[in-house]
Amino acid sequence: MRLGRLEIEDFGLIARASVEFAEGLTSFTGETGSGKTMLVGALAFVLGERSSPDVVRGGAARARVTLEIDADDALRERLALEGFESEPGEPAIFVREVQASGKSSARINGRPATAAQLREAGEWFVDLVGQHEQQRLLAHGYQLELLDRFAGEAASGERVALGTAYARAGTLARELAELRESVGRGLADLEFARFAVAEIDDAKLELGEDVRLRERRDFLANAERIAGALAQAHEALSGGGSPLNAGSAGEALGAAATALAGVARYGDELARLAEVVAALQSDATDAAIAISRAAEATEFDASEFDSIGERLDLLERLKKKYGGSLEAVGQSRAQFAAGVERYASRDERQAEVESSLAAARADLERHAKSLSDLRARAARRLERAVAEELRELAMPAARFEVALERAEEIGPQGHERVEFALAPNPGEPLRPLVRAASGGELSRVLLALVVVLADKRERTALVFDEIDAGVGGATARAVGRRLGALARNAQVVCVTHLAQIASWADRHYALRKRERAGATTIEVVELSDRSAVLDELARMMGGKVHDVAVEHAETLLRDAHKGKAGRLASNVLQS
Repeated sequence: MRLGRLEIEDFGLIARASVEFAEGLTSFTGETGSGKTMLVGALAFVLGERSSPDVVRGGAARARVTLEIDADDALRERLALEGFESEPGEPAIFVREVQASGKSSARINGRPATAAQLREAGEWFVDLVGQHEQQRLLAHGYQLELLDRFAGEAASGERVALGTAYARAGTLARELAELRESVGRGLADLEFARFAVAEIDDAKLELGEDVRLRERRDFLANAERIAGALAQAHEALSGGGSPLNAGSAGEALGAAATALAGVARYGDELARLAEVVAALQSDATDAAIAISRAAEATEFDASEFDSIGERLDLLERLKKKYGGSLEAVGQSRAQFAAGVERYASRDERQAEVESSLAAARADLERHAKSLSDLRARAARRLERAVAEELRELAMPAARFEVALERAEEIGPQGHERVEFALAPNPGEPLRPLVRAASGGELSRVLLALVVVLADKRERTALVFDEIDAGVGGATARAVGRRLGALARNAQVVCVTHLAQIASWADRHYALRKRERAGATTIEVVELSDRSAVLDELARMMGGKVHDVAVEHAETLLRDAHKGKAGRLASNVLQS
């Protein structure tokens, strides 16, 4: 897995650029202010770093960056799990653009993606080491993170387990405190909950009861009017007596049914009409009987009317007190009952929480001790490894120490804080990095840490943004050799202002600032032949290309070529 091609359009001052990363070391150089860091910014942009419309080149509609990754099976599988499948043998393609209006979009393998998904995927295959990393290196939390990374998977697993145990212990401790604090106010709450449950239970509520009672009350309130209407209807259907009395609707329908029945055999329509009228006569008879019964039951009962009113008053009070409906009153009753149950089992729950908290704290102690042991062993190994790297970086007598200071209590990262200390020169005492290291020394310590951690990481590309800050002379040569060695096993991308580092590049790009028609742009030019590389190295060393500078550049390239040849031979022997 490796970085393939980077395409940039209208990003910053770069109108258009295409970069093909080398298998080993790719360097980007240019005069101060030529926009070298802008190229790393474009790479960070396509990998999800926060940005604003300010990155759009003046006069352009939008900035767009495309990154191709020569993906291995592991990366392809990871992307597929996130919904970004690609064909075997095809590169993984990341695209991000932002319009001048501020609207942004991103795609992975042609499918829409978020900036967060870009960042997460980018962490699988690239590590951006910028100038801000030097400041991060001074922070205790970052130092602890580096130590744990160096300690390996065992420490990583223990750190996750410790964080889980710490969170669980904290949750249980808060619950226990709440249980203990709730004793006083719980009594008052308990009494009210018990009263509410009893009051609601005594009412013996039935869902929909209030609706039915209101309907019955309205019926009783209009009983006289209803009785009159029923009597009138009964009179119309039955003539006041039997449903078949003379003058009744029933008699009329009966006569019509008899008449039609006599001629029904003379046609289908006549037969149908005979059946319809016969059915109407039957329905009229049934209706008259039903109305008669309803009229008999229509009596105003004053005691029932009063009883319904009292019941409705009770229901309304309960609804007003415990919710806007009988359903809400029932839900309130369940909550109060649950509160009573919780209080009744409070002592039991408190005992359970105390027991669980003790177990969680014991678990926390166990993981903290295990992590402390792993850190202590890793600290000694890291000291030796960094000291060895510093010797390769022109600090032969430097001493590096990883001090572990035990905290009073276990925190979410464990029982200790870490302090990286450095004694750059013989006879100097060890001091914390923040007080011991100059800018150039801090750059070398950071590079040493990156190198020793290279085997502890899955990512294959290391991108350095001016890791050479504060470095020069023989030290610069040492840093160049070390980056060249690092490129044996990892793809390295380096933005540098030092010829001693750029001379080790397997592919070299130079950034040139151009001004045309009042507009400034940056061109990214690949230095594909030796003479162009020599001229660039000479310019980097002296500001001007002249014979002495070119001769010095020749020496740098020759030394780097020998180093690469040794690297190749070493790789062949190892294989």
